Amino acid sequence: MMNKWAALLVLFWINTATSANSNQFDIFFNGLESLNANFNQTTYSDTRVLLNNASGRFTFKRPKQLRWHTTKPNEHILLLNSNELWLIDVELEQAILQKNQDLSQTPLYWLINKPSSMIHTPKFSHRKNSIDWYQTDKHLTQYQQLLFGFKNTKLYAISLKNALGQTALIVFDKVVINAEIKPKTFTLNLGPEFDIIQ
Repeated sequence: MMNKWAALLVLFWINTATSANSNQFDIFFNGLESLNANFNQTTYSDTRVLLNNASGRFTFKRPKQLRWHTTKPNEHILLLNSNELWLIDVELEQAILQKNQDLSQTPLYWLINKPSSMIHTPKFSHRKNSIDWYQTDKHLTQYQQLLFGFKNTKLYAISLKNALGQTALIVFDKVVINAEIKPKTFTLNLGPEFDIIQ
């Protein structure tokens, strides 16, 4: 009789743990209104040769405002403000407006939309080095693989694998959730020396 109760307790614990894992992505992004973080991005070839290393600052606010500011090795800004998506090359002094952009197959889609408004959300894939990884359905993205990693219930990393087998790992640091962010953060503010391509 004791063994039966022990087995039931184990099953209950496994079901609870699985349920918690499967909801972690949804819980985090459903409760997210804004986010500030540093990031470091490393890109590897299909043979694990380091191709690129970049770092910068990531700022995000719902419903559709995002600033991805790469500071090293070169300064670039990806700026999303409502329906305008700009690619800004600071060193070349050039800003390009992306027209007819489809964000539905990019990582941006998963950041700007709450899981409660989606039909398909990333599902728990595996746990490695204390990171819980959630994978999107590969038919819903342009990448061979798109994973979101969580550590201590916070977004910790994003991993993307493209059609060439190259993998980009983006790790976040100093994450501040639901921080106050000034509207001017997402305003296009360029000097007269910039070429603007629309």
